[in-house]
Amino acid sequence: MTHKYFRYAATSLLSMVIGLTATTVVAADPGVTDTKIVLGSVTPVSGPASLLGKAHMHALRVWEQDVNARGGINGRKVEIRQDDDGYVPQRAVQSVKRLVDVEGIFGLIGTSGSAMLQAMLPFINEQRLPTINAMAVAAAHFTPPNKTVFVVGPTYCQELSAGMKHMVTSKKLQKEKFALVYQDDEFGNDVRCGYQKAVKDLGLNSVSEISFKRGTKDFSAEMLSLKQVGATFLASGGVVAEHSMLMKEAAKNQMTLTFLAVHSAHLTPVQALAGPAGDGYFVADYVPPLTDMAVPGMAKFMGLAQKYLSADEQKMLNRYSITAYIGALLMEDAIRRCGKALTRACVVEKLETTKNFGTDGLASPISFGPNQRHSPSSLLVLRSDAKNSRFERVSDLIPVFD
Repeated sequence: MTHKYFRYAATSLLSMVIGLTATTVVAADPGVTDTKIVLGSVTPVSGPASLLGKAHMHALRVWEQDVNARGGINGRKVEIRQDDDGYVPQRAVQSVKRLVDVEGIFGLIGTSGSAMLQAMLPFINEQRLPTINAMAVAAAHFTPPNKTVFVVGPTYCQELSAGMKHMVTSKKLQKEKFALVYQDDEFGNDVRCGYQKAVKDLGLNSVSEISFKRGTKDFSAEMLSLKQVGATFLASGGVVAEHSMLMKEAAKNQMTLTFLAVHSAHLTPVQALAGPAGDGYFVADYVPPLTDMAVPGMAKFMGLAQKYLSADEQKMLNRYSITAYIGALLMEDAIRRCGKALTRACVVEKLETTKNFGTDGLASPISFGPNQRHSPSSLLVLRSDAKNSRFERVSDLIPVFD
């Protein structure tokens, strides 16, 4: 009897150990319970790029409320946690660590500028954190591919190169004198890549390339230099206010310039800051203007924004709201395809197998693969109509290739 009892007890204990071990192995990843999924975002809601981060966060709040109103994802409600990096690389690292260590997030939707994401990559890779970046796209983010980081939209290099080529050929600008002003960091280097590629491929006359430090407030010397060399076409690699300051300095110096900027100038505050000088500049971007209600995805998003945001919050929406929404839809799709057995590894696998994911016209169909962590999108060239605080299309979709 005693032997039978001990044999039974030992067997039961062994079963419990095996059960506990199995439970440990299949335990949910951080940020997941039976009822919720916690996702994070590192964006600048203070500092020189706060317009970008605030617009991004408002879009994530719209998606969060919409997806939860639809019942969540496989029965789990979504919660968004945000941390402000102030557009400073060191703070971005602190932000993502806080979101993981304190908030216990499952994955990231949206990261800050190019230099900020670059600084965060070692920690993201270490944590195997599913990450979607559609805010600031540079080649360094996916060359070589990072296992858990998926990048949507053309790089600044692709953006400026394709935009310049379209402008030069469609407007017959081959004989202009070309110049570039760009920020001296990862973002600016990618912009410079696009400028140099267009100059080389089209045999253009480049008269100047000028870099500036992040946070520069005075461009009088740079624009005087460009006037002296006779520049007539300026490619602008600024973040937000830099575009406006360059345009105002050009007007002050009575320079007649064709002004083409990367997508960070696709903002009505850039128009407003530039004043009269902000009318008529061009932007290369892969998302349509917020006013383009002929795009089904835009009409849907703006309808949701009216439903879930205050009037003041709606005024803060811009093109970065659209890229945030695209990233959220992509993350939702991957999580949904994982079903109830949700792990970070599963989401990475589902993102990797994404093929022709549609956004109802907000961007080109999105695809990834085993060694492909970047999905470029076709471009539009837009023209600033500053008098009416809007942007208008001046091109059809322009293909972009890796």
